[in-house]
Amino acid sequence: MSISELSNSSSTIDKSEDFMIVFLGKELFYSNQTLRSVQHEFGVAAHRFESLAAFLSEASNAEGSGKIVVVDQIMMEDLLAHPSDYVRSSMPGCLAFAYRKEDAARFVFERWDRSRYGPIGYLPMNVAPDAWRAILRLLMHEELYLPGFVANCVALKPCAKTPTAARETPKSPAAGPLLSKLTRREKQVLQLVSEGKSNKAIAAQLGITEHTVKLHMHNVSGKIGVSNRTAAAHFFFEAAAQDAHRTSVD
Repeated sequence: MSISELSNSSSTIDKSEDFMIVFLGKELFYSNQTLRSVQHEFGVAAHRFESLAAFLSEASNAEGSGKIVVVDQIMMEDLLAHPSDYVRSSMPGCLAFAYRKEDAARFVFERWDRSRYGPIGYLPMNVAPDAWRAILRLLMHEELYLPGFVANCVALKPCAKTPTAARETPKSPAAGPLLSKLTRREKQVLQLVSEGKSNKAIAAQLGITEHTVKLHMHNVSGKIGVSNRTAAAHFFFEAAAQDAHRTSVD
């Protein structure tokens, strides 16, 4: 599909497309200009559908195609009500939640069952264009961006707006013991990674080289059994939440 064709066929999928970025939401938030910009920047097909059902009606043409499915904030309730449907729609690929309000991102993070449906990425819609494209590029490599305010919410204390019933015991009982296998420096590096900091920023803060940061993360990944930074960050959040739960019980 050419860029000139895109404005007239933002919801038509061609079977020849081997990778695509699918935005689920209103044209108000994902204009044709936005789709053209994405297609031009990343060299992949970009589509917009106003609902999951609308996308699924075209999904047969996308079987086997790699994809990112970005779900807009206005569809949050449907996303949480039918998580398995959204996860299946993003295969093979990844799922992301596009938000304009921090409370919406926190709400989804607190209620998304990662042990059952896997991780979900986050795409802020109120950041500078360069930052937005950088986060979208991470998603293309299945590196799921997690906002720093969500990291703080989970790692430091329960969110103030989280109902008591929603604060359940984490479902990863092995997280605590695995975390204890890390050295003090490895824990420091892992925590900073979970806050979304780059290797360069971590190195500057800890007074070590970027190469040393990479070595620490390599060791951390081996000890806790993860393959990327996003998974490592999720592990840290689970371990921190589990520790907070034990402390409150004690």
